[in-house]
Amino acid sequence: MLAQRSDQGAAFEGKNKGFLAVWGAQLGKASFRTEIEHRIAVNENDGWKVIYKRVTPQWASYSGLKDGQILYIRAIKICGDRAALFTVNYARNEKVPYDPLIVRMVKSLKVQGC
Repeated sequence: MLAQRSDQGAAFEGKNKGFLAVWGAQLGKASFRTEIEHRIAVNENDGWKVIYKRVTPQWASYSGLKDGQILYIRAIKICGDRAALFTVNYARNEKVPYDPLIVRMVKSLKVQGC
């Protein structure tokens, strides 16, 4: 079910409190790496235990655990000072059905020209 949509992205809510959001972000003066490190710190301050993190100059992925939930974030740098991101949040006991979805989304999130 589409929960909200704007010019910047969309959010979807699934069964069992599954959540997916896709959006674009203006980086401004911050570098891509700085923006991702900031997002990781915000998630950690919100109680997420980051268990995987990979940050490069062009893309980043990280995931965390909290209260039986899994959080996965993927971001890519696009056109100038912009980034495209998605986040998926789902129950830990639904990891097996969500894994193929996340793999497909990671593969499909790529720069298509500026």
